[in-house]
Amino acid sequence: MTAPENSGDPGRELAEQLNRRLRNVVLLLRQVAADEPVTSQQASVLGSLEGGPLRMTALAAEHGVRLPTMTAQVNRLERDGLVTRGRDGQDARVVTVEITPRGRTLLLATRERRIAFLTGRLAELGEERRAAIAAALPALDMLFEPPGRT
Repeated sequence: MTAPENSGDPGRELAEQLNRRLRNVVLLLRQVAADEPVTSQQASVLGSLEGGPLRMTALAAEHGVRLPTMTAQVNRLERDGLVTRGRDGQDARVVTVEITPRGRTLLLATRERRIAFLTGRLAELGEERRAAIAAALPALDMLFEPPGRT
């Protein structure tokens, strides 16, 4: 299969460049977390639960995976005491997932190590480059909003 032609579309070129950068960011953060007690994906699930319990279906949808995949992820987190399952108060058929205090502690420690790593990398850049990254953050926030909300 050949790569699609750029056809001179500046939007496509920017999308391709952003895609490469996002891949590099994901790989870099995965490398930082390689010796963590949880995978990057598991930490992401824990982060989704910070605001309170979520339905399994909502959790799977947020992470862009099928329910069986999320169930396997939650099974591992539950086995390790990082989440608990519950039932929706209005519909007992609905399974919810909630982060435990142990899970919250692990999430915060994982996040702190990631932030410390990024702080060190940012310190290696000059002030002008750090300012350029800071200036791009609002646009990235808008880009990551669901369609129609920007």
